[in-house]
Amino acid sequence: IEHYANYKSYPTLLKLNVILLHEEDQIYTLISQDEFPAGTDAHNLENLVTVAEKIGQEVICLTKPLELETVNIPKPWGQEVWYSGIEQRGVSTVKGLPLPWLLDVFGDFLGCTGAPILLKILDPFPDTNLGDLYFEMHEKKIEVYVVTQIDLNAWPSGSGKIRYGFNQDLLNTFSSHKNFTDSYRFAVAEYQAIRNKIDTLIKSLKKKNGFLNKDPLTPDKYNKFLNQIDPELKLKEEQLRQKMYSYTAMHDLKVGDVVTVAPMVPHSLQHGVRVVEFQTPHYERHILSFGQEVLTQDHWDTEKAIQRAVIKNIAPQKPEEITQGKDLIANFDAFKVIRLRLNPGESDFMEIGNYKIIIGVIGEIILNNSTKIRAEKAFFLASNSTVRLNNSGSSPATVLIAEENRHPL
Repeated sequence: IEHYANYKSYPTLLKLNVILLHEEDQIYTLISQDEFPAGTDAHNLENLVTVAEKIGQEVICLTKPLELETVNIPKPWGQEVWYSGIEQRGVSTVKGLPLPWLLDVFGDFLGCTGAPILLKILDPFPDTNLGDLYFEMHEKKIEVYVVTQIDLNAWPSGSGKIRYGFNQDLLNTFSSHKNFTDSYRFAVAEYQAIRNKIDTLIKSLKKKNGFLNKDPLTPDKYNKFLNQIDPELKLKEEQLRQKMYSYTAMHDLKVGDVVTVAPMVPHSLQHGVRVVEFQTPHYERHILSFGQEVLTQDHWDTEKAIQRAVIKNIAPQKPEEITQGKDLIANFDAFKVIRLRLNPGESDFMEIGNYKIIIGVIGEIILNNSTKIRAEKAFFLASNSTVRLNNSGSSPATVLIAEENRHPL
């Protein structure tokens, strides 16, 4: 099979060698860039496993749930943990095999011929400001956050925050939306000027200490460099940052809360709030502001974003109960997400039309009487199959299930 790896830094055409085995109603495969050993016999599963061991790989069963292995992407605010990411910065895998290989060769069978719904975890630092994500807006990308942990050192009350949209009370004090956005632009420009001064000083300290400019820093190292900055400059930065952020709105978040982020809504998850995120596989964004240097681009997109951003009051969609223990937490044209909660001894049965991606949140649920779904373990479920979910444990368990919406509800 010829596979075009357009997710590499230098897109490459790869030749993939594939073995396919059908045995006892199961379908197995082995995919390799290398030629299989001479005399390879793969007429049964035992022999196929032997071949796999010789080339340092594992056999993949296409008719069972595929466990999605993670790749960690460092960020200046913390890290992202990708389960189904396919791009230059990182590629998720199944038993060590790049996910795009599997989808290119068997996408028709699995029900996913393009980029899958992107599942990842956002894991920000607990430090104030340093762990706050970009205040950003997307034109196409749709996101759904489910809060799984809140750092109690950062938020002793157990209630975290997300910056979401604009301050409606402040907006109402202006004679027009234009006057409000003009004032906001000025506040951002004021802050960006002092932000640039501090970032230039930190870049100099990074260079002196052997760091590349694009290298994210640990909180300890960042704070060590920050402590070498003039206190008056740091105080001015904090004052202007608070002034800039006064134009935005904050929403409280607790463990289990759901936040849907539609296109054109500026947002910024705050420090110490860990979430599971489902999103469409778009990688575009416009950064309105950031409380530290942006390492992936040399500018902010405030002017472009504010022209298109939703300024009026907008609140995240609320989950819609389907049946007891089952909520529709997001339903966009592109995909939907269901949250399923099972008490001990309860079970649920699903027929899968389009492919699904499922991840555990709390507890343990048994999938098809064999696969254990625990917290932050995720699986790809092929289309046109049936799934039974059972809680055989002694405590409640929750999973999230995302499905492509080829025919929106």
